[in-house]
Amino acid sequence: AIDSILKSKGIEIEVILVTSDNDFLVPIEWVNKVGVLLVGNKPPYSLPAYKRNYGASHAIYDYVAYFDDDVEVKKDTILELYKAMQDNVGMVFGKLLNMEHTDMFDEAGGFLSWNGFIWARGDRQIDTGQFDNTEPIFAGKSASCMVRRDLLETLGGFDESMGILGEESDFAWRVWLNGMIVMYAPKSVTYHAFNTKFKPVDFYTADRVFYNGCRNYITMLFKNLSLPNLIWMLPIHVACWLVAAFMQALNKRFVASKLILKGIWYCISNFKLLIKNRSFVQNQRMVSDKDIFYYAFYSPPISYYITRLLRYGKTGVHG
Repeated sequence: AIDSILKSKGIEIEVILVTSDNDFLVPIEWVNKVGVLLVGNKPPYSLPAYKRNYGASHAIYDYVAYFDDDVEVKKDTILELYKAMQDNVGMVFGKLLNMEHTDMFDEAGGFLSWNGFIWARGDRQIDTGQFDNTEPIFAGKSASCMVRRDLLETLGGFDESMGILGEESDFAWRVWLNGMIVMYAPKSVTYHAFNTKFKPVDFYTADRVFYNGCRNYITMLFKNLSLPNLIWMLPIHVACWLVAAFMQALNKRFVASKLILKGIWYCISNFKLLIKNRSFVQNQRMVSDKDIFYYAFYSPPISYYITRLLRYGKTGVHG
């Protein structure tokens, strides 16, 4: 990832690597090119939300681009993210392609749907140019994205209590609530090792997929939705998780089922904390849900949900 980033053209950058690997040795070719920040190797310090906030606190430029460690970028990837950061745009996500099958999407941005989950475009599709428009989206994957540094400070950065999985969607939602636009930049291309031979499915622990997934999605909805929309959407969303827990148990994945229920219980037992976080977010709200949903809400065909649910129940893979 770093080697490809260092080959970037057309834009001045500083490169900061945030790592929790105590044994990491800086390659000699990175000297004077890459700043390395060492953080603790236990949560929350070892997880992306904290690492991104910590790295940004040491950045010197007005725009902060984030990349995961399992990516490879093109020479103009960062430049194209920056080009899309115009006018009232607060955050930009690039096009993610599968590192193993480079003509296949990893993701092309996502939209919030009626059940509280995010519809991710490009799911297992070949890239034929169908998502080549620069346009507003609800959110994307932080494997490749850019944020205005002043927004990071205003919004309090990524929610470190979420750690990993959905934390970038939560931040993107708060960008929308602040009255700024979240944009998809298809000319900014990054190859991602998610669910490839380079990073197989068993890399994703059950805790992260089931517990974090359930806890973080419910937390995100609770924090960011207006009260009228929260009242109707949250029960539907929780019901979907209960169905998922039942399907996992049906397939004898009892650990996964228990972790989903644990995620729901976390939100119940930490209700006061969720109320506090919701108050912080809602006090910063500058636009209505209706204004946001005009750009960021989409409901794909029911067949999409059925396919995803069956795959989730059978394999446990969340994406």
